[in-house]
Amino acid sequence: MTHCKPLANVVSECIELAKLVPSSHNCQPWRVHLHHAGMPFDGTLNISIDSEHTINALSSLKNEMLMSLAGFSCALINLLEASGVVCEVQSNTANLSVIDNEDTQVFSVYLTLKPDSEDKTRFVRLSQLLQNRYTHRGELHTDKPLQWQQDILATKLWPNEQLHWLKVTSQKQTQIAKLVARFAALDFSHRKAWQETYQFIDFAKGKHVKKERGFNIQQLMGPMSAFKRRINQLLLHPNTMLVLNKFGMAQKMADMLAMLSEQSAQLICLCHSNKADTTAWLAAGEYMLEAWLQATEQQLAVHPLSVLLQHSDAKTALHHTLGAQHSPMFIARVGKSNAEQSFIAQFRYRTSLSRILTQH
Repeated sequence: MTHCKPLANVVSECIELAKLVPSSHNCQPWRVHLHHAGMPFDGTLNISIDSEHTINALSSLKNEMLMSLAGFSCALINLLEASGVVCEVQSNTANLSVIDNEDTQVFSVYLTLKPDSEDKTRFVRLSQLLQNRYTHRGELHTDKPLQWQQDILATKLWPNEQLHWLKVTSQKQTQIAKLVARFAALDFSHRKAWQETYQFIDFAKGKHVKKERGFNIQQLMGPMSAFKRRINQLLLHPNTMLVLNKFGMAQKMADMLAMLSEQSAQLICLCHSNKADTTAWLAAGEYMLEAWLQATEQQLAVHPLSVLLQHSDAKTALHHTLGAQHSPMFIARVGKSNAEQSFIAQFRYRTSLSRILTQH
């Protein structure tokens, strides 16, 4: 970072890093418009959901899009502040009820470039954590559970006192693993949802040069030979799964995930004390990103158990397991993976800047 960079360059650099926040299937459903203005501000950012790049096979995925939007926005603003940009946020949560409409503006950020307020240490720390964080579907083990430390994201946009992390005891973890065994087959047997998921999986040996969204199968499951990648590509195809599920394939995969859930170092669960509204889902996105970055700094991987929240019966059962005052919003396995960080780091699919950022 240098003090002579114009505002547009600073915004572009920060967006490139903010694109590394988690989003369902790495769909990256964000759009940013930079409007160059005169005094008293140097510019305005309008941030919205990009309806063309959301996932929508299940109605519950709208909440995941909100969480993704919040994580991206929070990361972007923290990066901008660390770069010497003063940010004044004006939220328009009334628009959030219609985020399915194209380019619905969610909030604006008024920007003032003040190079003297640049914090290089904060920028480097957040930049490195965003580049190192990853999802791992395999075994997650460690003797050291996630430790909640001082916040990495100094600025939060949607504080919510009713959100809390629930400590999942070993007994609860066993009960939740049973729910995974009971419901995780829905990930593969719900035809529309699995068709959507499959479109985002890349089975190439290395990073596909033309691929901007989605994830590589090895990012989730570790290094694979060409033969194994090809077999997975064929077996996981929606048409193949339609046949194999008649012979119990989806349930076998669910049982495997249940075993991994029970054996994982720990489960973390973000809950709301009441019925969550739109702003609560935005706050949940910030909480989720903070936890993911905390885990990354402690060299831990994260694997969301999204199936327990995406289907109403599963979510109801999870809520019942957790207790009446703990309405679940995010749940994940956390622990040390066997994957080499240098191997995982090569799979960083980011949508082109021109698709997300426009300016005038």
